[in-house]
Amino acid sequence: MPAKTADQAELVRLLNSTAQDLQTLNLAVVFEFTGGSINTGQIANYRETKGFILVKKPDFIRTIVLAFNLKVVDMVSNGADFYIDVPPKNKFIHGLNYQTIKPRKDIPVSLRPQHILQAVAPEPLGGPSEKDPIILEEDQEGKKKYYILNLLGKSADGDWSIRRKIWFDRFDLNIVRQKIFGDHGLIDSDISYGNYKNFEGKLYPTEINFRRPQEDYSLRMRITKARINQGLENDKFVLQKPPNAEFVELAGDSKTP
Repeated sequence: MPAKTADQAELVRLLNSTAQDLQTLNLAVVFEFTGGSINTGQIANYRETKGFILVKKPDFIRTIVLAFNLKVVDMVSNGADFYIDVPPKNKFIHGLNYQTIKPRKDIPVSLRPQHILQAVAPEPLGGPSEKDPIILEEDQEGKKKYYILNLLGKSADGDWSIRRKIWFDRFDLNIVRQKIFGDHGLIDSDISYGNYKNFEGKLYPTEINFRRPQEDYSLRMRITKARINQGLENDKFVLQKPPNAEFVELAGDSKTP
């Protein structure tokens, strides 16, 4: 079949329509977490674990990870703060979403709920402007053809850089990849999407994989069930500290970038 065609404005509208049409998610997921990098030689492959992801726009997310049907990690974020309950270690953690925290062996501070939110619920784009210009490019790998939207922005020191790249497969115009960048071109997240399926009239990817180079980990997610826009109460995103858990406060450990 011939590749589909679209201009920049149509692709922005497509992304925004997809993002804005998704208001809540209730996902059953199989997770595969990889910590460490090839460069350091410290790759640690964790076996597959099941769990759930709940999302309520604009900022609420909850992620529950199970092992042998027992909760091993429960994470929530409200857009500003995150809380992580780690029952096997009897610890309850609080931090700020975008603060820089040095890795710790005793508690999981690299994987944070907002990283998952960026992956499962891509944000819309504003229209192109002098402040945030958008550039369209085309690419091809073998027989695969892509449109790529590049969102530009200025870093804290005033230099222009790419802030975000979104790949559309020209076969069906589904989003198949996005990269999110920090200052000076550093990759924050590299996310891929595949195997879209219809869930009660809504197309959604059943394979979402992302890599976080700065935190040195990757996460593969296989979606086994999805309920979209079926309503979630705010109390689903409230995580209470267990009575006997040790409270770990990270908010004062470092400054936000």
